[in-house]
Amino acid sequence: MAIDPQRLKALVLPEVEQHYHARDAMFHALGVGYHPDAAGELDFVYEKNLKVAPSLALTLCVRSLSTMDLGIDFRKVVHAAHALHVHAPLPSEATLVCRTRIAEVWDLGADKGAQLELDRELRDKANGEHIATSRMTVLCRGDGGFGGEAPPARKATMPTCAADHVFTWKTLPEQAALYRLQGDMNPLHIDPERARSVGFERPILHGLATFSGCVRAVLASVLDHEPARLRSVQGRFIAPFFPGETLRVELWSTGPGAMVFQARSVERDVLVIKDGVATIAC
Repeated sequence: MAIDPQRLKALVLPEVEQHYHARDAMFHALGVGYHPDAAGELDFVYEKNLKVAPSLALTLCVRSLSTMDLGIDFRKVVHAAHALHVHAPLPSEATLVCRTRIAEVWDLGADKGAQLELDRELRDKANGEHIATSRMTVLCRGDGGFGGEAPPARKATMPTCAADHVFTWKTLPEQAALYRLQGDMNPLHIDPERARSVGFERPILHGLATFSGCVRAVLASVLDHEPARLRSVQGRFIAPFFPGETLRVELWSTGPGAMVFQARSVERDVLVIKDGVATIAC
């Protein structure tokens, strides 16, 4: 059965609520590589003067797509891109409420699939403050050809000169095992048999863990580790990244408060995230 874009965009999805503590914020930071001995990063993993990594918002109040009545073939769903818009710094402890809606449904054709864009709005339950919005783009490879519109082109222009900033993160072999404890328990990221069954040589790191590494790179490279100055980060996933590899994030300034970036596996010299764009408060 072909998917119905109007039905999907009209769905009212249940709200999700989650309380988190300072320990959760520190555990997230450790899970995406922040280190007490790295310059400027102690405050992300130590409660004395705790700073909360903006990427924590990506792990809170998450619902699996497979629990939603979307009428798609979940066996063929791929996380294609992600964007995080930061409206206010995350408190060290709070109860957040998440509202999710399907903002866009695009048709790539019967041979390529459908593209869904889901917006997640996080608000502080205590005062209603809008904390963050994220947009998750998923490719539904088995659900295209329903007669809908194609998505607009969204490609960032990468400079050909050397990067203004380079950030590297040598991930741990157990990085995915740590990150999955924050909520995404997909066995693809820990079970070798499951990984091989879908064509990977071994378990891959979560896309959002790799993306969080790029958020960390922006903080370290141009924000002096001040989360309150970050406005948005977005990027497109184009290849898997494996735990134990080194992530190299290359960043270029493109104007006041604007940057583009890309990330690659150093060991395989393969781009894993491209069309990265970040905006910051000047």
